[in-house]
Amino acid sequence: MKITRTLKHPLLFAAALLTASVLLVSCGGGGSSDSPAVDTGSIKVFDKYTAPANLSSWQFLLSDGQTLKLNAGAVPYDLNSSLFSDYTFKFRAIYVPQGKQIAYNADTTFDFPVGSVIMKTFYYPKAASSDPAFIGAQRIGHQTTQGESVDLTQNRLIETRVLVRQADGSWAGLPYVWNDDQKDAKLKTGGANVQVELLAADNSREQFKYSVPNAQACQQCHATANAGGNAILPIGPKARNMNKTYQYNNGTKNQLVNLADLKLLAGLPGADNTPKNADWSDASQPLPERARAYLDVNCAHCHSTTGQALQSGLFLGFNVVNDASASGKWGVCKKPLAYAGPGLPYQYDIQPGKPDESILAYRITHTDTEAVMPVIGRHVNHTEGDDMIRAWITQLPQAACQP
Repeated sequence: MKITRTLKHPLLFAAALLTASVLLVSCGGGGSSDSPAVDTGSIKVFDKYTAPANLSSWQFLLSDGQTLKLNAGAVPYDLNSSLFSDYTFKFRAIYVPQGKQIAYNADTTFDFPVGSVIMKTFYYPKAASSDPAFIGAQRIGHQTTQGESVDLTQNRLIETRVLVRQADGSWAGLPYVWNDDQKDAKLKTGGANVQVELLAADNSREQFKYSVPNAQACQQCHATANAGGNAILPIGPKARNMNKTYQYNNGTKNQLVNLADLKLLAGLPGADNTPKNADWSDASQPLPERARAYLDVNCAHCHSTTGQALQSGLFLGFNVVNDASASGKWGVCKKPLAYAGPGLPYQYDIQPGKPDESILAYRITHTDTEAVMPVIGRHVNHTEGDDMIRAWITQLPQAACQP
């Protein structure tokens, strides 16, 4: 039941979605794999007007304080390369109303039916903290963990971000922050700060304030138009990001094929005919492909023709980066249009062969307010990703940039 007519009155809008939710609850969606997850009641769907105070009311994620599990109907997924978020791990899952399907797109975000829900939970592998005021967390450069649950004896949940497709077709973003007992999370539309201490493999420690974004901040990354309008779209669920295998409870399978087999994804041309982003952390893959994937998922949501960084003239999307015929668009010998810069020797967004003279490398390796990129969601440097981008700039054919 796709609702295409906009309901102007909030109460009518809420009532319509609530009616749809009741229908969804009575039906449920597809299973995450051939074996359904724990079911203590069907997943419930709300909109931004009826969003409950407790995450548990959605019945999407189930936690007893020892293990976090998906309810039946939620399908876990992962991305080939994911957004860096201060070394958090992520547990992602999709819910699609029974009888409905996601429409496949080769290049853009999949088209989800009304009533769909995407939940992304941010967590850290536990570590001993040197200060009880800070949550101790392991600093691991790239997550390889998959599965259909999270062991809370070994991991600490921080927040869960909910994206729900509402009755008028729009998406709403809702942030929830996990309680200390790890059994539930509270809706925090105004965001929150969490003190975290990262422990690296060399036993070095880094304390910082992790920021849970407020609901309005969704616009900064998920906006569909640089001129505003408040419309947002999910970023991760694209063919190139999701074309990979996933370790389900009953075995490993390509996750797009799994969705198609569950009748939740329509139009998949087959995994071999679907674009695929590189895993930026996989050194066996070509460096230009790794850099393109990293910049696409970390930067292109703003640095695009519809993003908030349009005025920069720097475009870092999958179909732009590494295009030799349009190298100026992705920064080669391009002077910044909207950033004063740190001064010499930084004159160009990318100075081929010279990461120490490239503004792009400078901004992703700094955390001060004036320089940090992305502008939200990062408070520490991603050393492993930064090193990869610097290596990519180093190997670019050197050119004499015009002054």
